[in-house]
Amino acid sequence: MIPLALSLLLAAATPAAASDASAVLKALETAGRALKTMQAAFVETKVLTLLSEKQETRGKVSLQIPGRMRWDYVSPQPGVMMIRDGTFERYVPQTKQVFRGAARGEADLLVGFGPGAAELGKKYEVTLLPEEKVGAIPAYVLDLRPRSGGGLFSAIRLWVDKARVIPVQTRLTEPTGDYSTIRFDDVVVNRPLPSTAFELRLPKDVVEVK
Repeated sequence: MIPLALSLLLAAATPAAASDASAVLKALETAGRALKTMQAAFVETKVLTLLSEKQETRGKVSLQIPGRMRWDYVSPQPGVMMIRDGTFERYVPQTKQVFRGAARGEADLLVGFGPGAAELGKKYEVTLLPEEKVGAIPAYVLDLRPRSGGGLFSAIRLWVDKARVIPVQTRLTEPTGDYSTIRFDDVVVNRPLPSTAFELRLPKDVVEVK
């Protein structure tokens, strides 16, 4: 049984009739304000257009509001990518290298999650497309085009679960035309994360690259 408070929150967040993009954006904003943590499995399919090649990666992702996300890659090669308080880190176990620097547009990998959803209409030109299903999940589809250039992605497409009003799939298109589609499975929100969730444990002989 769904608790009454959660039922009321979902009712407030879900647009009664998504006749335009603003209704979905408003619902995302309402749901985003209530989001504290998110955990999910993911499947990322990257398409390299010039090479007509696809690459698939799988793993788990964690998000903590504000400003922390972690991607644990399981296959085809293990690795970790993390953003913590404005700092980007990526650890590659095969080469024992860790790459560090200031976070840039990596937060767009989880666009639509959290309070940042309130800024989507300011940052992007947003168009509501016909509804689709992601697996068995009915979803609103939003097309996002940056209002100004210079970002990592020239276009973003967002599939939003109609019932829970959270993203279940994202497509990120790079200026080169290459694009990545990330599907989120088994999404769990607002479950407490371990205190060590955003600690990156590295071997003593790791090589740091900046």
